[in-house]
Amino acid sequence: MALASIFGTNLFHYEPSGVIEFYDRYPAVRESFAQASAWTSLDVETLVRQNGDHDDEVRRRVVSVGLAAAQLGIQDVLAGKGLRPHMTGGMSLGGMVASCVAGACERRELMDVLVRGEHQPLHATTGEEAGQEEPGRAEPGREEAIASAYLGPDDDPAGLYADRDGIYLSCDFGWDADRKVRIVMLSGYRDELEKLSAETGGMVNVTEGADVAVHSPLRARAREATREHVSAVSFTDPELTLCSSLEQKTLTCADEVRAMFVDNVVAPISLVHLTRQLHRHGAGLGLVVGPSPILNALRYPFPVVFVDSPDAVPRAVAAVFEHGVRLRR
Repeated sequence: MALASIFGTNLFHYEPSGVIEFYDRYPAVRESFAQASAWTSLDVETLVRQNGDHDDEVRRRVVSVGLAAAQLGIQDVLAGKGLRPHMTGGMSLGGMVASCVAGACERRELMDVLVRGEHQPLHATTGEEAGQEEPGRAEPGREEAIASAYLGPDDDPAGLYADRDGIYLSCDFGWDADRKVRIVMLSGYRDELEKLSAETGGMVNVTEGADVAVHSPLRARAREATREHVSAVSFTDPELTLCSSLEQKTLTCADEVRAMFVDNVVAPISLVHLTRQLHRHGAGLGLVVGPSPILNALRYPFPVVFVDSPDAVPRAVAAVFEHGVRLRR
């Protein structure tokens, strides 16, 4: 039985209290945030506490860099307790953090990608650009959004968006722990999502304050910007088993990791793909590292411990012995 580290997404604003507790208690977490701050010029206190008066673009950078710093620091704490994973993977930003943990890229380069990344809608701004829009690219001036949808376990999510223009499946979280509700996220134009919400009687809930249609074809221009950002990253072949959430696949070489960073912007992500692949590789226990909104309500094919506060560290250690998981040296 093997140990897996799983890293969550920055799609939802996380409550930082557990991260603050880790920061106060563990030097490894303080070091992770100090490094992130030095590399990005973002203030440590802002990164840790997720506070400050910032515009939306800077706030999104703070969330992304802060979550990555927290995940990496907490992983360092777990490694210090002997809990070194045999395999890893993550959702969205978590997939990029997992690449660092797997040894496929350096932390400093990850932070550079995150702080330079496109964190706002990218619409064509000139008539010339607008006339050359590619299919699926965002329309100028049209507001984007995301929405959560709650389905029956046997419902097909495609039924929600298949015949609608400008709505896309962006994330499949799979089923809740009781396997009664299937949770997916949709991305697209706010007006279309609000219309769908009204027609489905609350089955679809548009997220307030989210104005980027993440993991959808509307992010095509951001994908090209990301391709430019990662072109200089010195990716290497992963040293650990690295599983993707874009498809049920193991990333085995540097070029595949680079492609994941680029495609992550426009491709839908899936916790189902990720955990099934980890399970296929023999995961007997998963540690969900850092704050993980929604992930703690879902069904997994193996036992999991959510390491989102220092109190969870001894639970993670105990779970390793409880489930007979072998440890890496």
